Amino acid sequence: MADLRPLRALRYDLDVLGREAFALVVTPPYDVIDDRHQDALYAQHPNNFVRIDLNRIQPTDTAENNRYTRARRYLMDWIASGAVTIDREPSVYVHHQTFLNAAGEQVTRRGFLANIRLAEYDESVVLPHERTLRGPKEDRLALMKATETNLSPVFFLYSDPESTLDTALAAAVASSTPASTTTADGIHHELWRVTDPGIIARVTAFMAPQQVLIADGHHRYETALAYREFRRGCAEEPHDDAAYEFGLGFFVNLDDPGLAVFPTHRVVHDLAGFPGFEPVVARLAAHEEFDVSRLGALDRAGIISALTESGVRGPSFVLLGSGEPALVRFVGELSSALFSSDTPDEVRALDVCVLHEALLDGMLGISRAAQEEKTNLHYIKGDDPAFDAVDDAETQIVVLMNATPVDQVDRVCRSGGVMPQKSTFFYPKILSGLVVNPL
Repeated sequence: MADLRPLRALRYDLDVLGREAFALVVTPPYDVIDDRHQDALYAQHPNNFVRIDLNRIQPTDTAENNRYTRARRYLMDWIASGAVTIDREPSVYVHHQTFLNAAGEQVTRRGFLANIRLAEYDESVVLPHERTLRGPKEDRLALMKATETNLSPVFFLYSDPESTLDTALAAAVASSTPASTTTADGIHHELWRVTDPGIIARVTAFMAPQQVLIADGHHRYETALAYREFRRGCAEEPHDDAAYEFGLGFFVNLDDPGLAVFPTHRVVHDLAGFPGFEPVVARLAAHEEFDVSRLGALDRAGIISALTESGVRGPSFVLLGSGEPALVRFVGELSSALFSSDTPDEVRALDVCVLHEALLDGMLGISRAAQEEKTNLHYIKGDDPAFDAVDDAETQIVVLMNATPVDQVDRVCRSGGVMPQKSTFFYPKILSGLVVNPL
């Protein structure tokens, strides 16, 4: 079902730039780079990937000269100078990331990069789990049209309980030296190229009957679908194996011990008619489908521990605000009228669904559309930044969340349901600039 192919990737030529330049040219994903970080990356190296993936907006921008056209020119210039080259042989690319998980243990997440034939969701080859927004897709589509590339991979999950592919790929790269770097956050990144036709054939054959789940990159995947339709409309004749019929993916085994999901916390802010922190807690406490307990005697670590323990028993979250912290656990039935009638049971069982449908929409009146547009809601990664956000003047409630377990993501994908935005945070993110897929 999943048609994977090797690719001839565009990559930085470290023989030209110097191997020490690798750390200076790769970047975090574009959507976690703010203006200050963007400026720092520009200054870091003249070939830093931010110039392509997130080019600066200039006040003099026109239809002929803008962040997208400049991105294309940078890419073309770097190819012409030799800073970026295209691999001569079709390849898959083994990528390992070593980091500390939530328990403080050092683990390695193993995966590989390859192309996958694009498929509509209703073909049941690629399975989503989150809703997307129009704005990011419009931006990425404009960049794809300008550069004619996949600049960043979609993060996919596949099933391999016996670690068949990871074992084969590890053996294939055991005697070679990877391109590697350790980023400022302490994550060690390694990249190997595999050209052996026999190994590549094993990868494509193993993946052929699979369904793949989108872990991260729903916007990128749907943008690739839109670009495919654009290119089909421009083509003089159909071509089933044209480059634009495929998209770049990073594939990780669902059973990989290094697969980590971290929580994404929520902040409600600037909501007109907000009743106040204590009235919200009181309303939940009075509702028979919620169990509410106060956590005022606990420090930050104790609150997180209590939330984790409660999450084992049922969907749970913690409310922080102007009063004593409150642990909220859903004790109702999945058939509850709190949920939207079109929400599958697999989604109703999630902490984020209970929060978004019962509290944010049902009690506070933040509609699904407003949630998706982040009108009165923003998201925070990291426990301490979430606790600190309580002191922000515009904050009304901070919601601490548990991470969504991988097996729940799997069930939601296979049910055909979708979660609220930012329901999962697969850690770590994949660096941009490792591998670029020409289209």
